[in-house]
Amino acid sequence: MSEFNKETLRHLETLCRVKCTEEEEEMFVENIKTILDYIDRLSEVDTENVKPLYSVLEAVHLPVREDVAKEPMDRQTLLNNAPASTAGMVRVPPVI
Repeated sequence: MSEFNKETLRHLETLCRVKCTEEEEEMFVENIKTILDYIDRLSEVDTENVKPLYSVLEAVHLPVREDVAKEPMDRQTLLNNAPASTAGMVRVPPVI
């Protein structure tokens, strides 16, 4: 793995449009180096005979109801159950 240094951190600062103080740069460089070293050590683990795990709930039987087509709820009932509505639509908080 390539060496993580202050030059790389400054490049990331430019890309992310953030500015770190000198003390923060020192701290981030050391912390990121530690994380990258740990990831390198993980690559040394022998996983040859390990079965892939797609979900931690793989062994747990989850009851799933049958998918049955039904008539849709009428608009007014839906709007009456919504916390807020406007112009015949459910109003949600803005997401920016």
